[in-house]
Amino acid sequence: MAYKNSHDIQTIPKFEYDAMKKATPQCIDLISQCNAAKTKLMGKFYCQEAYAYCNEALTTPYMLTGLNPYDIREKCAVKPLCYDFSNVEKFLNLESTRDALHVTSKSADKWSSCNYSINKMFSSDWMADLSPKVSDMLEGGIPVLIYAGDVDFICNYMGNRAWTLDLEWKHKQEFNDAEDHEWGEKYGLAKTSHGFSFLQVYDAGHMVPSDQPEVSLKMIDGFVNGEAF
Repeated sequence: MAYKNSHDIQTIPKFEYDAMKKATPQCIDLISQCNAAKTKLMGKFYCQEAYAYCNEALTTPYMLTGLNPYDIREKCAVKPLCYDFSNVEKFLNLESTRDALHVTSKSADKWSSCNYSINKMFSSDWMADLSPKVSDMLEGGIPVLIYAGDVDFICNYMGNRAWTLDLEWKHKQEFNDAEDHEWGEKYGLAKTSHGFSFLQVYDAGHMVPSDQPEVSLKMIDGFVNGEAF
């Protein structure tokens, strides 16, 4: 995604790309150990080690470019999240908003776009394999839609597509065999079978509804109403 993507944007030099590829097998091995650990303590150790190594080796080179990890087309404009959320923060911290949301503790911390203390508490969960929960939903007849903007680096469409293809469930082969096809008026590239859909949304970053609001509304309305992608 950092070097060979749908928009032909090379965000890093070739030597960094090669280094990231070289580091990938060890990252995968650590993630495997994280999920195979037989005790909670060992699992926490391997999961945090995987978190540290994989982030250092596979995201740091990109972060050092100064580009927005949520949109490879843009610079990171407002640190640390690259977007200006000040109006959102002002609104959610209004007393009237807090009352409407039943935030009863007046001494509670102010709402913030990202609380890094809480984020750190979840570091052991980053590398946990939660895909079996998606399998359970599909096996239970619950439709599932996975979507990703095609200029998002941090949760990119390539990785999301890869895990949907690798997901173990009873219709795995039919999903893998399903043809990729244009969705709507060339809004994105879709693959769907037996209630499972993957959608690569064109010209959208991490915040798909922000970049493609009309397309996002069509996507959500279609999914909720049981329409085929």
